[in-house]
Amino acid sequence: MIVEILIAVLWFGTTFYSIWYIFGAKTYQPLTLDNLALQWKLHKQKTGSKAKLIHSMIKRNNEIVGFKCECKYEYQQKRLITQRVHKKTEAKQCS
Repeated sequence: MIVEILIAVLWFGTTFYSIWYIFGAKTYQPLTLDNLALQWKLHKQKTGSKAKLIHSMIKRNNEIVGFKCECKYEYQQKRLITQRVHKKTEAKQCS
């Protein structure tokens, strides 16, 4: 009896963790300067914020992942752990 309950609890825990890992676990995605400017502009348009400057940058591992506005708005770019990492592309030079 106790063995069946223990096995059921372990299966439930494993299933719950797997679903959380696939659909819920997130990590931070670095912002490029273009993305940062776009998100700032979208924030100002959507909320009607009158702020002239970004209050502060949010950094993780020496990379910018978000910003804070003077109106107390905070943006952090996150992605699911299961998604591919978007790498910065550089223009190739022809020789």
